[in-house]
Amino acid sequence: MPSSTVASSNLSRRSLLRGTAALAGASMLPRLARAAEWPTRPVKLLVPFAAGGTTDILARVVAAKVSEEFGQQFIVENKTGAGGNIAADAVAKADPDGYTFLVGTPGTHAINPFVFSNMPFDPPKDIAPVIIIARVPNLCSVTNSLPVKSVAELIDYAKSKRGELFYGTPGLGSTAHVSTELFRSMTGVEITHVPYKGSAPALTDLIAGRVHLMIDNLPAAQPFAEAGQIRPLAVSTSKRWPLLPDLPTISEAGVPGYDAASWFTIAAPAKTPKEIIVRLNASVDKFLKTEDGIARLRKLGADPVGGSAQDMQAYVLAETEKWGKVAEFAGIKPE
Repeated sequence: MPSSTVASSNLSRRSLLRGTAALAGASMLPRLARAAEWPTRPVKLLVPFAAGGTTDILARVVAAKVSEEFGQQFIVENKTGAGGNIAADAVAKADPDGYTFLVGTPGTHAINPFVFSNMPFDPPKDIAPVIIIARVPNLCSVTNSLPVKSVAELIDYAKSKRGELFYGTPGLGSTAHVSTELFRSMTGVEITHVPYKGSAPALTDLIAGRVHLMIDNLPAAQPFAEAGQIRPLAVSTSKRWPLLPDLPTISEAGVPGYDAASWFTIAAPAKTPKEIIVRLNASVDKFLKTEDGIARLRKLGADPVGGSAQDMQAYVLAETEKWGKVAEFAGIKPE
């Protein structure tokens, strides 16, 4: 090939590459501009559970703060059903434009695939992490008529009454369910699961003695413990709860290494622009690190977490692996 032709060919290739790069850069400009201007209209935060629960309360606290910062309303919308799958699926299929987010839980991110046979979405594929808002300890409590006053005594008593004790939960696959199955797997006790439709009816039966123990969310159980209607034995997290410093952890009280909690996140449709995710992450993370943010969440029984989207992704993957093993041990099968 003549040298002039080679030179012309190389020039054309360089021109093409420059043109392609220019086009790519041009196509990115509108997206970057939109991300820089975001939000220009109200943003929806879909909550998978009813108003008044921990997920809903945390969502409203965060929504109020980010609404102030961005000058746009972040509107909490309760979309219940299927253990959180209805709301999560709606987010997974929403336009990834930064105007629809999920306030997620262990169920929507990590546990539901082990419980539901026909998952309408793939959590790691269809949902993008934004931030972990908080972890919420569970409270290990027993009915007052049970003759135990510590976790060690509970284990001994349960082993002496093999198969005779019942534990209540808000439902199959709830964090209370898998937390208690984790307890069972680490202690060897034989106790029988009684699922309810929510914490309130389960706690009512715990008070009445129709079930013997629960490892349920601290905000739900603590009022009954403080009123003396149930007997608190320990918290489920690896560290003591700051507002209950005299109450040991389950790990300290007889089950070394035990650690379980509910956790609450913000997540987005998978293809949401990274720039928007970074901006929302930074806003929420800043609030969670303020004295006001820490005090408000701890008053609700929640421990602020924060961190990056990558931190959330790593945590969710670890939790998915952990609860998958517990589901296998417990014989929890998708229905």
